[in-house]
Amino acid sequence: MLTHLKANNIALIEKIELNLDRYLNIFSGETGAGKSMMIDSIQFAIGNRTSKQIIRKGQDYAQVELVFNDAVGLGLEYLKANQIDYDGTQIVIERILYQSGRTLYKINNQTATRQMVKELSALLIDVHGQHEPQSLLDVSKHIKMLDSFGEEDFTHKRTCYKKLYEKWQNARLSLEKLDSDDRKRLQLKDMFMYQVNEIASAKLRMGEEEELKEQFEVLSHAEKILLHYQKAYEYLGGESEVSASVFLGKAIQAIQDISGISSEISALYEQLLNIEASLQDATYEIRNYVDTIDYSPRTLTEVQGRLDMIYRLKQKYGNSIEDILRYQIECERDLRELTEGENSKERLEADIKKLEEQLDQLAQELSQERQAIAIKIEEQIGHHLRDLQMPYAKFEVAINELENFNSLGKNDVEFLIRTNLGDDMHPLSKIASGGEISRVMLAIKAVLVLGDTIDTVIFDEIDTGISGTAAQKVAEKLAGISRGRQVICITHLPQIAAMADRHYLIEKEVKENKTLTSLKQLETFKIHEELCRLMGGIITQNTLQSAKEIKNLADKYKKSIC
Repeated sequence: MLTHLKANNIALIEKIELNLDRYLNIFSGETGAGKSMMIDSIQFAIGNRTSKQIIRKGQDYAQVELVFNDAVGLGLEYLKANQIDYDGTQIVIERILYQSGRTLYKINNQTATRQMVKELSALLIDVHGQHEPQSLLDVSKHIKMLDSFGEEDFTHKRTCYKKLYEKWQNARLSLEKLDSDDRKRLQLKDMFMYQVNEIASAKLRMGEEEELKEQFEVLSHAEKILLHYQKAYEYLGGESEVSASVFLGKAIQAIQDISGISSEISALYEQLLNIEASLQDATYEIRNYVDTIDYSPRTLTEVQGRLDMIYRLKQKYGNSIEDILRYQIECERDLRELTEGENSKERLEADIKKLEEQLDQLAQELSQERQAIAIKIEEQIGHHLRDLQMPYAKFEVAINELENFNSLGKNDVEFLIRTNLGDDMHPLSKIASGGEISRVMLAIKAVLVLGDTIDTVIFDEIDTGISGTAAQKVAEKLAGISRGRQVICITHLPQIAAMADRHYLIEKEVKENKTLTSLKQLETFKIHEELCRLMGGIITQNTLQSAKEIKNLADKYKKSIC
């Protein structure tokens, strides 16, 4: 609900601020006083294109701020989706246009784009002027308006259908992905199978590379090792008379003869015995090691080949045998998923077929119920059109069957109208007369307002081309709509003005050689005077009495519909 409007430097408006009532807000004034500027200000704020000429002469900028309170539902969801901060249920939209041409948009004091402002305002306010598009002319919204009149069972079915539709869409997307990836999946499957087989056939084991490297070093230096080991063997314990074991044995024998003289000599003797034992062990290990060396060039070639194979696998699959084996596990997992994907394709196709059968059943039920809802709406809107002095007008809801499912079923809905006897049915947007547009839209709004989610409706001179009984009926319908939605209306008819819950007078005046448009809220006596002006312009006791009677009747009518 639009609760506050502030405008600065908009055409003839220097500065105005006003608070709006939650029900019916009426603006009236002399022709040329600037009533349309109020609508222009709102249109300016919600992102409609305009030129710099709207900026008041001599000023650097034009600025309008709209404050909406008690915003719920889609409006707050939009803020949340676009990460715009909000406090409670208040939404503030602001636009500033500078002489340089730069435009600044803000939502809740955060910089926004024109598109964001238009999208948000479309959820909050519906502006209907004779030459302005609004939600009722948007064919894409007709089916939702129709559905809003469905009862609980219909709403439940539509909710079930929507959930099934989303599930069906997800299944189709998954299947499309599988179909589009068939060639790629087969290529991957072949690649993974080759890689798994290549690694598995290598029969790698942890620590093998280090062992092979050591074996290769030994085999590639076998002759040198044997030569030096042979020398070491001869020096330590060979048959030579000058080996270490011979001299060590003589040293032990020499000390043995005197080992009993003192503890120190005895300790030295024991030490020499230990050395002799270690020397014998080392000599044995040298001889044994030499015996284990395979001098075959074939063995060396085999070790070299094994190391080369490990090196190639490392280039492909990792920096170590551990990495290669881990990659093998990953490939085997991917292979399983690809195989399961082939199986899941068959399951998806079966699921999609089943979902389509369920969707088709629900869509048919929704379509039948929409036909029944359409008949009721056509009757109600037809009744309102006759009240509005359009006795030959006919409203029709065209419900067409679609070949494919959409999120709302298999229907395409469009509102059609015939304004004169003998005419064909036409889309709402094809109505030529501005007066007819106003009355048709008012009749539709009077019925559809219960299902509409927009809280604020603006009518710019909805009374164009009407008078007499039709004027009274328009006034009553505006009052009725305002009990479900906030209504802002510019009028020149006393019957409509009398229905106001808050009445503003727009006047043009000259101050200091400047023409200004001013606005003020009228109290009881001033309301009567304004009604007199609207009835004929002359204020007398009789016209004042008539104005009071019109106002009293209007107040009585509003009480009857509360």
